[in-house]
Amino acid sequence: MSARTILIIVNAVAIAGVILFIAYRVVSLRRSRGEKTPENLTPFYDDDVLEGAHLERVLGVSLIALVIVVLGLLGYFIWEPFREASAKTGFKERSIERGAVLFSSKDSPAYESTKSLLCAGCHGVDGGGGVASFVVKSSDPRCDPTKSVDADLAAKQPYCLPQKVSWQAPNLQLAGQRYSRAQLTQIVTYGRPGTPMPAWGVASGKGALQEQSIQDLVNYVESLVTTPTKAQALATKQLEDSKKQLSDPAVRAAADQWVTDARAQLIAAQAGLANASVADVATYRKLVQQKEEAVTVAEAWQQTTQSATDGQLLFQNNCARCHTRGWSYFDPTKPQGNPTPGVMGGGAYGPNLTGGDVNNQFIPPTGDSELFGWISVGVEKNQGYGVRGISSGRMPHFGAVLTKSQIESIMAYERSL
Repeated sequence: MSARTILIIVNAVAIAGVILFIAYRVVSLRRSRGEKTPENLTPFYDDDVLEGAHLERVLGVSLIALVIVVLGLLGYFIWEPFREASAKTGFKERSIERGAVLFSSKDSPAYESTKSLLCAGCHGVDGGGGVASFVVKSSDPRCDPTKSVDADLAAKQPYCLPQKVSWQAPNLQLAGQRYSRAQLTQIVTYGRPGTPMPAWGVASGKGALQEQSIQDLVNYVESLVTTPTKAQALATKQLEDSKKQLSDPAVRAAADQWVTDARAQLIAAQAGLANASVADVATYRKLVQQKEEAVTVAEAWQQTTQSATDGQLLFQNNCARCHTRGWSYFDPTKPQGNPTPGVMGGGAYGPNLTGGDVNNQFIPPTGDSELFGWISVGVEKNQGYGVRGISSGRMPHFGAVLTKSQIESIMAYERSL
């Protein structure tokens, strides 16, 4: 029997006793027919008894009561910290259970059709990562964004059709090591604009979850966290897997074909610019710029398949999803299967790291230690970093998921950008 159950029984007995006593007194008053003698006229003990045996009994009872109170208070102060810790642990466990229900999809043991938000459908039943379907609109400058998507558009301007992509949802077993609790709360509440991750919090103006439900989800995500040793081992395995994938002849052949096709599309865009009417010149100039960037990206990927440093691959595995447009749905085996990604490190949700921006922000070599700290532990929101940098508080920290040498490899690659 738990302490909580015992307290409930004791309180129930005490309340029942008080109710019975009150009922007895009421019944006694109704039964009393004679006139009661006033208290000041009722004979009492004489002075010898009153100041002797009676006084000793009263003082004895008082002493016993005092000892009981002192021992009770002492026991309370000894037991209360344990009770409080147990209450917090119990509340956290129940919160995690509620979070598991919210996180679940139909394949999860904790799934409830009226409560579950189907997070596991994207992040995996165990939170180990997965894919989410997402629609990316065409960025071709020849397209009218207000035009309806229909058969006529598909026939005349197929390049204007939106594309359905498989967005790589992150591994949440690493989230507790990469993000603080405040960062996780912000992500769950406000989502990731421009990605499949929706805003769940009422505070965002788009979600339906109140603060406690948000904290339940955060508690559940934190309960999935793996150890730094396992996280670093996973990063090392992913690095080796990336090397093997890039050495695959099929991947290299796909990269070569991508370059060939991208150059052909650039030539076609340049021809279109040469023959464009005055009204269409600006549009075709933008198209040429877009195709030039596509060639740059394709050639860079071709070079990556032939010779890539550890720092580049670690950056692609850990940083590119935020710092490179479209990298979350890029498929190395089918590089042309989705909208062309941006230049590596060129910015997306995270800032642009190309053009020497990293070297300007963290001037080498004196800035190396600060750059290492920025990547490994981050900087709190609104605090300064580097040269006049002000943290937004959204940058994850990788000190627990990457080794020191891996972070230094990433630093070297970022400086090369």
